[in-house]
Amino acid sequence: MKKLASILAVTLAAGVLATGCGSSSGSASKDSSSDSGKTVIKAATGANAKPYVYVGDDDKPAGYDVDVLNAVFNKLPDYELEYEVTDFGSVLSGLNSGNYQIGVNNFSYNEDRGASYLYSYPYDKISYVFVTKKGGKEIKSFEDAAGLSFEDGTGISVSNAVEAWNEKNPDKAINITYSDADTSVFLQHVADGSQDFTIIDLAMYNSYMEEFNYDVQKNDIPEDEAKMIAENSYAYYIFPQDQKDLREQVDKALKELKEDGTLTEISKKWYGQDTAPEDDKFEETIN
Repeated sequence: MKKLASILAVTLAAGVLATGCGSSSGSASKDSSSDSGKTVIKAATGANAKPYVYVGDDDKPAGYDVDVLNAVFNKLPDYELEYEVTDFGSVLSGLNSGNYQIGVNNFSYNEDRGASYLYSYPYDKISYVFVTKKGGKEIKSFEDAAGLSFEDGTGISVSNAVEAWNEKNPDKAINITYSDADTSVFLQHVADGSQDFTIIDLAMYNSYMEEFNYDVQKNDIPEDEAKMIAENSYAYYIFPQDQKDLREQVDKALKELKEDGTLTEISKKWYGQDTAPEDDKFEETIN
């Protein structure tokens, strides 16, 4: 997957997309303004989680998460939204430093991250699968994976869950290889036998299989073990602690997108099914 080293500015109210050069560390503060007088909001993403957020053939962020956020800011005319693609760790550190105001990476909720960042209303429902080489040993639980090799990035919800499993079950530990590679690389490594398995969510699995048809197979993760990955089955945008007003406005727009059917429409475009969260998830934020 291509890595993007430029800032992608989306002037949504005018319907104009502009690109400009910049470093991955970000340069504008939360108080910066565009030439139009709008407040600039920088959204940071790792852009390596297709179909949620990735770099498209036009070198611009694309995916379900991006389409939803663009629809949100179409309802917020006082803001100008810019995307910046960087590595996953820099998304979080950039939020902490004030370089970015929104994190866009199909974030699940956990208490540790919830103590550091504000969460929006959920905008997607997700589920996870074990992925193994076709014809090989099927994995249907973490216990089945004891002693096997697993590959994922650092600080990711899935790798955090495997680390937690190993800590609680040292006699049934899973061997972890950390990598900054794209999910497509993890799947290729499973297919060629370099790694025994990986864990991804179902929408990503379906998307990569449709495009690449890897020699792999999947098994659903039991609900109780899925909670080790994420405390619930939803995806969120995240914000620095000082962006309560921005979160409130984004939440208001997300609720409107749920009510008018836009979330359903976008999810059907990307997944072929309705993955919009239930109505009651748009009544109160999770933190």
